[in-house]
Amino acid sequence: MGIIISSFVGCGRTFFKNEFGDKIKIADACDKAPSEILDYVSAVIDENDVVFIPSSLDIRTIFNENKIDYDVFYPSKERRNEFIEALVRKHVNSKNIMDFDRNFDQEINEIDGDRSKNCYKHKLSNAGEFIGNYPTILQYVDSLKKEES
Repeated sequence: MGIIISSFVGCGRTFFKNEFGDKIKIADACDKAPSEILDYVSAVIDENDVVFIPSSLDIRTIFNENKIDYDVFYPSKERRNEFIEALVRKHVNSKNIMDFDRNFDQEINEIDGDRSKNCYKHKLSNAGEFIGNYPTILQYVDSLKKEES
């Protein structure tokens, strides 16, 4: 049984999948409709080491109400410009960048305020800190690779 990672936009979900996808089993529910995510995750969690879900309030609420444990990775507010610059470098369209910028503080505040017992928060406070280089996740990946050996 794997872990569920709720990934804030720009926290390195794609990098993680590209970097570790050949070493561990990863499923991604971020492209699913909110009404489909819980069923999808329930169906694939046993066969995968990591399942990604969006960090939006509606998705986290579904998991919180169903008492399903997950880890949410999100940046500190101080990293706003770093994340916006990354979106620009990725050639994300300007409307999406403006929406991201407009909603950034509110979304961080919502995650900070989440008091659910099954939500394990990981605030990425340091420049250049992402899911793919976060020590706890790297230890988890290493432990999975050792299990396969």
